[in-house]
Amino acid sequence: MNKGKLGCLGAMFFLVILGLIAPVNAAEIIYQEDVIQNVVTKDVLVRTADNVIVMVDASSSMDFSHRKYKKPNYEMEKEALAAGYSRMPDLGYNVGVYQFSPSWKEIYPVQKFDAAKVSEAMKQLPPKASGRTPLVAGLEKLEGVLKGLSGKTIVYIFSDGGWEKAAGKRDPGDKTAELARKYNVCFIVITYAEDPDGVKRVKDMGKANACSRVIAFDSYITNPYYALGPLYYTKSETSVETIAEKKIAGIKVGNIYFDYDKFELKPKEKDELNQLGKFLQTNPKAFVALQGFTDNRGTPEYNMGLSRERAEAVADYLVKNFKLDSGRVAAMWYGEGNPVASNDTPEGRAKNRRVEVAVSGL
Repeated sequence: MNKGKLGCLGAMFFLVILGLIAPVNAAEIIYQEDVIQNVVTKDVLVRTADNVIVMVDASSSMDFSHRKYKKPNYEMEKEALAAGYSRMPDLGYNVGVYQFSPSWKEIYPVQKFDAAKVSEAMKQLPPKASGRTPLVAGLEKLEGVLKGLSGKTIVYIFSDGGWEKAAGKRDPGDKTAELARKYNVCFIVITYAEDPDGVKRVKDMGKANACSRVIAFDSYITNPYYALGPLYYTKSETSVETIAEKKIAGIKVGNIYFDYDKFELKPKEKDELNQLGKFLQTNPKAFVALQGFTDNRGTPEYNMGLSRERAEAVADYLVKNFKLDSGRVAAMWYGEGNPVASNDTPEGRAKNRRVEVAVSGL
């Protein structure tokens, strides 16, 4: 296994060890020795994007301290980026880093990902946040970058929802929607927003298309799946051996299946999730990662949205029915990617209409 994959596993070991094993019929406790003795027979990371761009907010509003962590948001933003790049697997991504406030600055122009070079380039970021927030102007500069790229691009934008209005400039949400229509791009908005206007603004940016989303900064830094989940999914086949002495380490849950073109949970699936919810209640350090998929009927954009609705339906059920912190339930979606069976038969398509569930953190 190469260095990149090892770095990924360090951040997301629950996906490789616990999450994507052969389906089971009911929730099943995993014990510590299962993890220790686990034998991975196949491990494949499937890239879901060709290009990764990060837009860094270094404006004065980012100098405010985070209420929970008592550190400036800007300082935490840089720390989160450094951690993310150290964990990113080497899957052939092109990566770019740009500072959009107080003015546009090229930190690491889009090129083949090199963790050491990115780390060195990040030293160009200013030591302290200051100045204005020309977010829409930054998005216009981003368009010039997108024009020169091929394949799918994921853009991470760190934002508190603040922006500097200028004559003739559109709202940031309108601009991200326009870019999503013109280019093969998804926007991942990492938000610190607290005031109502800022919260609405980042939500609008995260609605650019079906693959875009908003992630709370607190969730982004505490659950590594939020940071890297949009960039790939993990396929693995696992065999497990056990020994006598046991300590609970997690729970295996079978895939959650859906009817054609539906995202409503069926009674059987709720029974499975009820067992999972109770486990999460009694194990407050555990967290869950969800991966939503569809069969291949429908357009890619429609299927991306449907897989999102399925993943979020599972997440909402767990959070609402078991009073869980939403940061413990990370939902990602990949449309018709990663089929586990042939889409040429009704039986195969039924297996592909699913949400995969992985639990760890103990």
